[in-house]
Amino acid sequence: MCSEKEKVKWKNKTEKKGGNKIKFIAIGLVALIIVGAGGYFGYSKFAKDKGTQKTAAPAAVQTAQTTTQAKTTQNQSYLEQIVSEKNIGLDECLVNLADEDGKRYVKTKIFVGYDKNSKLETELTEKKPLIRDAVIAVLRSKKAAEITPKNMDSLKMELIQKINPLLKKGQINNVYFSDLLVQ
Repeated sequence: MCSEKEKVKWKNKTEKKGGNKIKFIAIGLVALIIVGAGGYFGYSKFAKDKGTQKTAAPAAVQTAQTTTQAKTTQNQSYLEQIVSEKNIGLDECLVNLADEDGKRYVKTKIFVGYDKNSKLETELTEKKPLIRDAVIAVLRSKKAAEITPKNMDSLKMELIQKINPLLKKGQINNVYFSDLLVQ
């Protein structure tokens, strides 16, 4: 049937195929061990980082709340002390809020207060569209949860800081809300 030479060739081929399978399995095991070790190292490193962040976050939040409360108290005392001699009303504003669902809005009527200054009064009248645009931009950036009675003073201060750079003949010193409806 087969000569001795053919038997030897066939035997060598099967041994080579078997050797290739062993090499393939060995390489696969080494790769699996490396991937497993890397996964364990990465998991343990990131799990420790998450634990550290969880404990550090409340301290940062607490510090931010304390700072916000201090600023609100300063704003409150500042705005309570300032009683404007004159004021000018802006037209009613109806503005969509920045809530995720996009269905919330605020409707308000705002007056800006200032000291007696005829030049500022004419400038405020002339720049009413610019001032309304600034008010709308600030309100549009807010969420409904941010427009609460305890946040009103910081909202007023933000409006003052946004409006005053637009004026050249004087500065406003207070903002008054005559109507405020959040839906």
